[in-house]
Amino acid sequence: MKNGTQYAAAFKKAYAKLKQSAKKTELPEADDPVRRMAIAILGREAGDEAGERALKRIFAVMLDWNEVRVSSPEELERAIGKTLPGALERAGELIRALQAVYYKENVVSLDRLKSLGRREAKAQLDSLDGVDAYVSASILLWSLGGHAVPVDDRLLKALRDQDLIHPEADRGEVQAFLERHISAAEARESCVVLR
Repeated sequence: MKNGTQYAAAFKKAYAKLKQSAKKTELPEADDPVRRMAIAILGREAGDEAGERALKRIFAVMLDWNEVRVSSPEELERAIGKTLPGALERAGELIRALQAVYYKENVVSLDRLKSLGRREAKAQLDSLDGVDAYVSASILLWSLGGHAVPVDDRLLKALRDQDLIHPEADRGEVQAFLERHISAAEARESCVVLR
């Protein structure tokens, strides 16, 4: 990222202040990788909580991941309702990602990634259609215990608004920047604090 050293100092100062004022919260337990993938895809714009609510709505009318995988984007959009921004687009991405998992694994499961190293797991995730840098980082952090800092649209906007990152930096650059300045041991806590 351009001017990374300058932004690093500003980010570290702002993060330390934010961390001091943040309430102590319990960190979530490790999540199923496919479930985490779905939450990240559905909540990219509106956050993980909105992604979780959308996923609950989907499973209120659908039986399992295979049914979601073979559904149309319009069916998923109807299940999600009008509460999620870009619901039709997110539904299409989720279906593509579930199809990619199924074609690669012959089952809708990413449990095999738990036995791989972080780099190999990340490479596998990045090769899946419908999985972008945010979704991949979310799975690595919340399901596989890897060092990652997922940056959703709200966090990206907040960092830009506070002038803590270069205004032209893309999501991948920002995630790499944050991963260099937030240790693996603090990654999960930092994501909760930054939200």
